Amino acid sequence: MTQRCALITGAGSGIGRAIALRLAAAGILVRLAGRTESKLRAVAEEITALGGSAQVHALDLEGDDALGRLADALSGARLDALVHCAGDWLIAALEDTSDAQLDHLLRLNLRAPYVLTRRLLPNLRRSDNASIINIGSIVTTLSVPGVSAYTASKVGLKGLTGALAAELREELIRVVMISPGPADTPMRDAASPGIDKSLLVAPQTIADLVYVVLSLPRGITTSDFSLHSLRWG
Repeated sequence: MTQRCALITGAGSGIGRAIALRLAAAGILVRLAGRTESKLRAVAEEITALGGSAQVHALDLEGDDALGRLADALSGARLDALVHCAGDWLIAALEDTSDAQLDHLLRLNLRAPYVLTRRLLPNLRRSDNASIINIGSIVTTLSVPGVSAYTASKVGLKGLTGALAAELREELIRVVMISPGPADTPMRDAASPGIDKSLLVAPQTIADLVYVVLSLPRGITTSDFSLHSLRWG
């Protein structure tokens, strides 16, 4: 049997790294995509040391040419799961957010998943049980002040998830969003040093949920997920 394969963006750290490790532990070949090659290679080495298989694809996900090269590199390759985890956020009121900051969030959090999914649909259509999983945010259902640009990008991703789920339903390709609350990641540590860790979702918990979705039988899907600490909010 040919080894199943998943492409994970943002796989160099945090939630993306946890997803890569979890899927590799299940025997899935993981393709690690992200900006920083050294971080991706470190994750690949972890996976290899544990007996798993990983390949590295370092690229700027905001660049159309880079997305095109990645899709071309995977032309004809097996792909059973596409996990969009790469993202960035910004704490700033609307009037303090520059056009460049808004464009950055929209390109990375929304446009990159849109374009990459479109380019890789031929690969996914060849799978006997394909999944697209978008990592969203709890801000899509809970309004939070000071993150208007980030919220706009993630709400857009939520809309894309629903639209794609409807478009691809007849082809039995499941499309699901997982929207965590604050997670225990390096990005969170940088933004909120000293935060009580009991308020945060462990990346491994999110990774376990991704694996559950990917393990569903062909033709079966689930509603989108929102998860957060009971002590948060």
